[in-house]
Amino acid sequence: MKSKYWIFFAVIIVLLFISLFFIWKSGDFLEKEPLYVAVSGPMTTANGKAMVQGIQLYLDQINQQGGEPPVKLLVFDDQNKPALAKKIALKIATQTDALAVIGHYTSSTSLAAAPIYQKYGIPAISGTATADKLTKGNDWYFRTIFNNSDQATLLAHYVRKVLNYNEVDILFDEDVYGSTLAEAFVQTAELIGLRIKHRWHFDNETRFQKSLKEMIATQQASPTKQGIVFLATHSTEAVEAIVSSRRQGIDQRIQFIGADALSSSNFVEKLKLSPQERSQPGYYSDGTYITSPFLFDIANERAQYFRHAFLKKYQEEPMTTSALYYDAAMLALDAIKRLAPDKRLEKKREQVKSNLWQLSRLEDAVEGVTGSLYFDENGDTVKSIPIGVYQNGRANVALYQFQAVSNVQNIENLLQKVLDNQIIEVNGKFLSLARVVYAGIDFNEISEINFMKSIYTADFFIWFRFKGDFDDDNIEFVNMVQPKPLGKPIIEKYLPDEDLTIRAYRIKTQFKAEFDFHDYPQDKQILPIYFRHKVLTREKLLYVVDAQGMNLNKFEKAETKKFFSVGGWDINKVLFFQNAHQNDSTLGLPNLFNQQQRIEFSQFNTVISIERHVVTFVLKTLLPVLFLIMLGYSTFFMKAFAQKLALGVNMILAGSLFHLKLSSDLPNIDYIILIEYFFYLIYSMAVFIIVIAIVYHLIAEEEESEENKLRLRQINQFGRIFYPAILFMGIGAIIYL
Repeated sequence: MKSKYWIFFAVIIVLLFISLFFIWKSGDFLEKEPLYVAVSGPMTTANGKAMVQGIQLYLDQINQQGGEPPVKLLVFDDQNKPALAKKIALKIATQTDALAVIGHYTSSTSLAAAPIYQKYGIPAISGTATADKLTKGNDWYFRTIFNNSDQATLLAHYVRKVLNYNEVDILFDEDVYGSTLAEAFVQTAELIGLRIKHRWHFDNETRFQKSLKEMIATQQASPTKQGIVFLATHSTEAVEAIVSSRRQGIDQRIQFIGADALSSSNFVEKLKLSPQERSQPGYYSDGTYITSPFLFDIANERAQYFRHAFLKKYQEEPMTTSALYYDAAMLALDAIKRLAPDKRLEKKREQVKSNLWQLSRLEDAVEGVTGSLYFDENGDTVKSIPIGVYQNGRANVALYQFQAVSNVQNIENLLQKVLDNQIIEVNGKFLSLARVVYAGIDFNEISEINFMKSIYTADFFIWFRFKGDFDDDNIEFVNMVQPKPLGKPIIEKYLPDEDLTIRAYRIKTQFKAEFDFHDYPQDKQILPIYFRHKVLTREKLLYVVDAQGMNLNKFEKAETKKFFSVGGWDINKVLFFQNAHQNDSTLGLPNLFNQQQRIEFSQFNTVISIERHVVTFVLKTLLPVLFLIMLGYSTFFMKAFAQKLALGVNMILAGSLFHLKLSSDLPNIDYIILIEYFFYLIYSMAVFIIVIAIVYHLIAEEEESEENKLRLRQINQFGRIFYPAILFMGIGAIIYL
């Protein structure tokens, strides 16, 4: 009886130690002291909700990785009121352990809180406050959005050099947001020969209504003249200005252009309050140009995964605000995770600030949802400013964009290109006018996946929509097995009303893929299609995903069955996005020998993620092995040595055959795949059976006695307990891996 108790306690101890090991590895054995970040914004509004959603999504992703102290979010509601923002800033700085503040939402609340954060030494990052003076002279405040002077300067250039207007009217709010936009716009307009014809301004509702009436009366006085109005206002006033102008009979001959407030969800929602806009999206907004901190059609791969994660967590589409504050959280956490051990709160906050300032070069940038994130000398992120235009009630990427020039020294005839409006200067940064080409893909069939050769066959239509000339003969499919030109288009059509050309082609050929079998047979594989222009860099050509042309909002998983029918696999998701293919090179130029020039090509990417039918795979492939494992358990009810030994040896032989069969179906890889651990488990269990059989045989060969009979029964009992224990612990370890 004592021996039985010893076996029982041995099993319990082994299982306990293994359980403690897995708990320790997952980081839950000792609850680590949490770290804190704070967010302040208008929490009862949609924008406040979006701020928290974006931040919390990133914190959840970081916390789920384990290994680090958990990060918790402290939420404060400043109601977009500067006085309340000051009180909350003081509370965060003096009464919490927050290492950083994310917010505030508006420029006015951020400016009210900024001196307090600077005085008490706590870094802050805003994703939406654009007033220039927020970060100037305050090395404790950062932002993940462009500032007012940059976007206003760019808009003035766009009005003059892209839209070709010689004069412009301005309606602006006299608060810090509107006045700084108007000031920068006017200064730039004077420099580039853009005449400011009328200026209307306001600081309260009464003054706004008066200015609005004056603006409409001026427009009605010139019933045939084409004009444009720059709206340096918040979204509510912008909607009223546009709708009132249209309702007074001012048709599309008066165009509107505005700053980032017109790209907000509030602008769109306010427009939808109008019955005309609801029944006919774009009734009022179509043709309105805007700056936008984030447009999904021009976003990178990370943005697509962010969107899928957001939809999964919140069951709704992410707002631009969520993306900006997701990035703000990313920067804050990047600085926090590089903290050196120090228990003093003020020292940790100071170190977070110092770590943020280390992101001061493109080479050190953090790849975020809205682009590469790094700071200039003021603490503003350095990034291009997308220009959007409303079409059918939706902000699309405008057909011309200004992109940052990586190295001005290498531009031939710089002065001439400036005179030709191909290059502009915005607050010390040179930007090149890039043509936008909308591109789309519709699949006919995905077939013949060859995992041994890492290739697959795709049959699809591809099209391009653009203004002017576009050299699509130089398009290069990066991962095509046998690269070839597009050939003759199946459709080429010019739309004179919109001055657009559309070319469509059909392609059916093989593409290369880099398959990853680490998680085989639970693996998810990627079937990619990449293309870019051989000659034109991102400064001259920018691809945009034609989301409307591909009906991406309606692209459901069920629809993929129309073109995907590879046995044993299902499509998990399909992503379309553009990104920058980068090369760093001196190009042999002597002036670049001590530094590298970054060359970027806009690349259109299609990524089809497929997942294996695991249950079907197990039933077809591993079911005999599972029966073999069950049969192995029967050895502990047998007394014959030969039978015990034969079952153990047969388990090794049969397992090896299945192992070799599965390996032969895969390419030659130099890493261990998940299913191999399962076979290693089978081998371990077979060895256990053989060892038990040998020990059993040695004891059975001794002189027969009651004591030996008891020992034989105990050995079988030991096997009955430990055999399933090895199985379950092994499966647990495989799942953990």
